[in-house]
Amino acid sequence: MTDCTAIATSFFTYLWISLAVFPLIFGIKCTDGPKGPQGPPGPQGVTGELTKVEWFENWRQCAWRSGNGADYGEIGSCTITKQKSDSALYVTYGANMRVTGCSGCCKRWYITFNGAECSPIPIDGAVYQTNTNNMNLHRHRNIAGYCMNIAAGSVVVRAMVGDCSGHGNYDADSGWNSASRIIVREVPKSPYD
Repeated sequence: MTDCTAIATSFFTYLWISLAVFPLIFGIKCTDGPKGPQGPPGPQGVTGELTKVEWFENWRQCAWRSGNGADYGEIGSCTITKQKSDSALYVTYGANMRVTGCSGCCKRWYITFNGAECSPIPIDGAVYQTNTNNMNLHRHRNIAGYCMNIAAGSVVVRAMVGDCSGHGNYDADSGWNSASRIIVREVPKSPYD
């Protein structure tokens, strides 16, 4: 007597493999069948809280094209009306800055808000050089940063120049042969502070 179950199993296995491999061997491309009905809706998600983010644009650029050979004091200014008391001001000052006629010398460019530097960390930059007594190196530089805790209302932002800590007075120059600019943007308070 012959085991029909084994023969049927072998036959259907051979048939299944043949049907699966046949299109590959002969380069026949099969298509998907018809699209089935839409399934049931999924479970309700967790309810979150909506947060209202209020975005506003309040910025100003003040630019000029004139050199300033001051070794101390104001280089340029830009006034903005700060709209919110809990926002921050982002400031960038870009200009050609140099110190010359010295070796081991330094000058500091910095930003003030209504006459005061940002606290606890100022927005500033220093230009230091050594072994360059006869060089007059003019380079464009940017000083930028954020300042918080400034009241709403009129804010005068000034770019200033002065001495570096531990150094005396040297020959500074700002804005030689190029445009200088102060850009002030009021931005939302950082979520990390």
